[in-house]
Amino acid sequence: MVDISLVQVSFYGKTQKKEDLIDSMSVVDGISLDIKAGEFLTVVGPVNNGKSRILRIIAGLTEPDSGTVLFNGKPLSEFSPNYDKMAMVFQSQALYPHLTVRKNLEFGLKMANLSRETINARISEIADLLGISNIMNIKPREMSGSQKQLVAIARAFVKRPQVLIFDEPLSELDSQLKVKVQSIIRHFCINLQSTTIYATRNPSEAMTLGDRIVCIDKGKVQQIGANYELYNKPVNETVARFIGYPEMNFLEFETAEEDNHLILNLINAACSIQVPQVFEKIIGSYPKAKIGIRAENLKIVPEKPNTIPMIVEMQEYVGSQSILYVSQEHQTLAVEVPLSESHELGETVHIELAENGIHLFADGKFVI
Repeated sequence: MVDISLVQVSFYGKTQKKEDLIDSMSVVDGISLDIKAGEFLTVVGPVNNGKSRILRIIAGLTEPDSGTVLFNGKPLSEFSPNYDKMAMVFQSQALYPHLTVRKNLEFGLKMANLSRETINARISEIADLLGISNIMNIKPREMSGSQKQLVAIARAFVKRPQVLIFDEPLSELDSQLKVKVQSIIRHFCINLQSTTIYATRNPSEAMTLGDRIVCIDKGKVQQIGANYELYNKPVNETVARFIGYPEMNFLEFETAEEDNHLILNLINAACSIQVPQVFEKIIGSYPKAKIGIRAENLKIVPEKPNTIPMIVEMQEYVGSQSILYVSQEHQTLAVEVPLSESHELGETVHIELAENGIHLFADGKFVI
């Protein structure tokens, strides 16, 4: 089993300035990260924010401008000089176009000087596992995008590597097949006891697969933790907005006094609410901040004090629930409602905030 450490790893490009690359997929900005032996780590973040570059640095395909990557305390050249202990699945598949599926799968195994019996057994096992036994004798140009991705995964699996690296490996799969292959990948990596790094732009995919999640934005680590930690206690607004669907709602406020009591004036919603009990002891330190609250912690209720009047804009149906999008002035909220509950566009509804789901953010950072 292999543990991996990234120590202050940065990549800005040899001929470009750091400030010019801050919004580029190339930037990696001083990342330190310890990946435990046998761990399944997911790396999640928006498009073009450094995820692929981090994977390529770990795999030895890109040389960082500074910092170190260690495998069991050793550099890659000492740990696996011929890359024989590592496999990477690219988003672009990177199959040999002139070889059949079988020969694509055989190639690395032959280079490792495995016996024909071992090669055949491994290929048969993985082809059955991924459901590609019926395409073994065709070439990439004859395959669909989803078939190419399955073959790319199979080519990594047959090596039985100690380190497995995935870069958006399921982007070509439809939703039903994606769920099936996620399960296959997860179980295969656990059984193999490989150290796995899996990059995706899909927060749901990251939360489903990872033992831990690393949320990346603009080449920097925003937060590392279990899925429930990133969902329930995001360290900042960036993580709160990216992790979970729909993204966390935010209501900007200023404190004011009314009848000798503090209230919160919601700036963009043009209304006021009482100070939530969870904020009472600390709200004096944050005269201007934001409430963060998930869709499931908002409720539509009859008109009464301490609710927020909103106009229905759209209703999105998601599984057994639906998401109601409502707005007022410059404030928009996403509210989770039962599938059986429908509302007319333009209808006025009143929103109540559940005390146990309210968070406080100040200067973009999680407070409570």
